[in-house]
Amino acid sequence: MLLGTLDSAIAIVVALFSLSMPLLLWLGWRTLRGAQAIPFFTLRSQRIREGWRLILLGFALGFFGLVTRVFGPQAVAVIVTPTPSNTPTPTLTPTPTLTLPPSITPTASVTPTASITPTPSATSTPEIPEGLTVLFRETITPRPEAVFSTIEISRNLDTLNRAIAPATGFENPIGILFGAFTYDFLEDGVRWTAIWYLESSIVCSETKPWDGGTGGYGYTECEPLQGWLPGEYEVQMFLGKNWIVSSRFRIDGSAPTPTPSPTS
Repeated sequence: MLLGTLDSAIAIVVALFSLSMPLLLWLGWRTLRGAQAIPFFTLRSQRIREGWRLILLGFALGFFGLVTRVFGPQAVAVIVTPTPSNTPTPTLTPTPTLTLPPSITPTASVTPTASITPTPSATSTPEIPEGLTVLFRETITPRPEAVFSTIEISRNLDTLNRAIAPATGFENPIGILFGAFTYDFLEDGVRWTAIWYLESSIVCSETKPWDGGTGGYGYTECEPLQGWLPGEYEVQMFLGKNWIVSSRFRIDGSAPTPTPSPTS
């Protein structure tokens, strides 16, 4: 609002200068013309000086009007800093672009088997099982500065893909669980992988070329076919073949027994 008022004031000043210039030039010309008819030398010289002063003042006002018109707004912008509006600006704030396709729903093809069941040691760096690396076809190398936040586990997400009431422990019965995270400095096309473990057995996994843009909110999801068995779980995420971040949580209580469908 302040800058808008100053802009109006600048426009008024420029208008006054613009109107004053021709008026002073006309008065100066009239004074010079009138001085020619005065027979007395001293009085005539005085009127001539007055006429030239009016003409010079007119040109000066015109010059200052031009300077004000050209440089006034920039000077105001430097002197008066506008007050920023209270708009929320999340630092990773792109509109969430990561929408995981139906292919991430655990299927029999990603049910843990002997060929992809690793036995990680407690101190070893997590690695992608060979059974998943054979799917890699991308040649894009992850950027060194690429980063993920801590994975937050929850039953639900909000509209921005952020975890609602994240926790490190859950009680059966449980349906689908989400691992929500923020990310930055990613590049579309780089291979992204998320693996959900129960102890050393894979219960869910997804691997795909990244398509969520440079930064924002993302998630991975899991709903094991056999239900959530009690125990310690871990979610691991990778870019390319490089492990980036892990998160642990616990499930208590027996998984619901599937109800057999009636047969005709």
